[in-house]
Amino acid sequence: MVDLSDRLAPANLPAPSRLEPRSGVPDPFEFFEGHPVESTDDWEHRRAELQRLFRHYVYGYAPDAPEIETSVTETGDVLDGAATLREVTISFPDVADDAPDLTLALFVPADRDGPVSTVLGLNREGNHAAVADDTVTVTETAREHGADGRGAQVDYWCVEYLIERGYGFATYHCADADPDRDDCTDGLQPHFDDRLDCPPGTEWGTLAAWAWGLQRCVDYLRTDDAVRRDAIAVTGHSRRGKAALLAGATDDRVGLVAPHQSGTGGVALSRENGQETVARINATFPHWFNDVFPAFGDARVAYGADGEREARLPVDQHLLVALVAPRPLIDTEGARDYWANPGRALDSLEAASPVYEFLGVEGLAGEDPLYGDDEISAETVGHLCQYRRETEHTLNRGYWTAILDFADVHFEES
Repeated sequence: MVDLSDRLAPANLPAPSRLEPRSGVPDPFEFFEGHPVESTDDWEHRRAELQRLFRHYVYGYAPDAPEIETSVTETGDVLDGAATLREVTISFPDVADDAPDLTLALFVPADRDGPVSTVLGLNREGNHAAVADDTVTVTETAREHGADGRGAQVDYWCVEYLIERGYGFATYHCADADPDRDDCTDGLQPHFDDRLDCPPGTEWGTLAAWAWGLQRCVDYLRTDDAVRRDAIAVTGHSRRGKAALLAGATDDRVGLVAPHQSGTGGVALSRENGQETVARINATFPHWFNDVFPAFGDARVAYGADGEREARLPVDQHLLVALVAPRPLIDTEGARDYWANPGRALDSLEAASPVYEFLGVEGLAGEDPLYGDDEISAETVGHLCQYRRETEHTLNRGYWTAILDFADVHFEES
C-alpha cells in the first residue's frame, strides 16, 4: 500500500518543468512514482492520487462541501400537467451574504410511483430556457447572462421527452456558479478561496466551479423524496460536458456520467490531439483551468502531435474517465464535430476500459462506437460506451434517446 500523505501534499508536487516526459498516455495501474497497482485497495489509493493530480495540474483545487441551506417552491401541473416543478434555492449560510445562490429547477413526472431516476444537466441559457412554461422563474443571473425568451432550448433539453420516459430532469444555470468571463472574480470562487490550502496558481477555475455547483445540486437531490438517491445522472454539453465529467469523476454519489461532445479538457485525450491542443484551449479560455495547466501547452505546436510539454502531463483524460469506474459512463459525440475530436475521445475510453475490467465490470463492449439507430441494451453495451450521430456540435432528441437507453440498462441493474 502506497503512502500518499506527504508526497501528494500540494507544496510537494513538482513544477511542470521538473516532470519527465512520458511516451504514450500514463498507465492507470502505475502510481506517480512508479509503483504498480496490484489490488483494489491499491486502486483506491491510486484514485485518490489521480484526483489530487488533476486538481493540481489541470482544474484547480475546490473547497470541501460546505453547509447548505435550501428553500423549495413547488408548482404542480407544469408541462401541460405532465410534471411537477420544484424550484430550489441553494445558499451557503457560513459565507458572506453576497455569495451567489444556485437556483435548481427539478421537473419530476406527475404520475410517478415513488422516486425516479433523474438527469442533472448544467445549462448555459437559464432554467427558463429549458421549457416553454411560464412557471419557471427567470432569475436575475439569467436576465444578465441567459436567453431572452422562455423555451429557447426546448429542442435541446427535451424535458418533456425525459418526463415521458419516466425520468426526472434537474438543471441549474452555469452562470450562477461562474459567468464564464475572462477571470474567476465574479462567481463563487472569491467567496470560498480562503478555504483553499494550496499553492498560488492552483486554485479552482471555471470548470471546477461549475462541477462544484453540480455537486451541491446533488447534495439537495439526494434529500428529495421524488429522486432516487442511487440513480442521479450528470450531463452537460461542450464546456459544460467537461464540468459534468469532472463532477462525476470526483463524486461517487453520481450514479452515471454522460458528457456530451466534451472535447479537450473533457473526454478527449490531450496528447496527440490534432484539433484543440492544450496550448490553444488555454490561450482562448485561460479561466477554465488553473494557472498551472498552460505550462503543458507547447505554443510552437498549434495543431499538434504530442508536443514535449504535453508529454510531461502526469495525467490525461482517460484517467479522469477511469475515476468514474465502475460507474457507467456514456460519451456522446457528433461524427462531424471535428473540433471535439471524437476519435481521441474513443481512444480515451479504450485506455480507461481496463480499469473497469479490473474492478469487475465490463468496460467497452467492442472496439467501435455505436451510431445512429444502433441498439443500446444490456447485450450491446458495457459500463463504457461511445455513441455518435451524424451531427456537428449540437444536442437533440436523438442523443437523449441514447442517453436514456443507456441509463435504463444501468439504473435497472442497480
